[in-house]
Amino acid sequence: MQHRHLVFMLMNAIALSNAMGQEAERGGRRPPPPAEMARQLGLDAAQAAQFVQIMEDQREKHRALRAQADADHAVMRQTMDALHEETRARLRSVLNADQLARFEQLRPAPPGPPPHERERHGASPDQR
Repeated sequence: MQHRHLVFMLMNAIALSNAMGQEAERGGRRPPPPAEMARQLGLDAAQAAQFVQIMEDQREKHRALRAQADADHAVMRQTMDALHEETRARLRSVLNADQLARFEQLRPAPPGPPPHERERHGASPDQR
């Protein structure tokens, strides 16, 4: 029974990852979908299920934060940073050191400041 639940969860993650992959084709570098990352990391079934759940939780929290368009940018940035740190802490309890290092390689670098803030952060207009 538990095996069926795991297979069902992974199938849903794959379907979700296909949708995310189509979104990535529209522009911007996105990390591989959670199920694909789990495969690339060489996770066993239990690790893969936990990994996919952690990444889905993080994505939902991230969406909720972005939905708060009227939120102060500095507060939002701090909240996002805290969310990323929480996700990393949860992943450290699931992944071994090699898998965690590989995960960090698969993730794209975080974006810089928004265009309207780049000059305030020291980037010249030609670096946009």
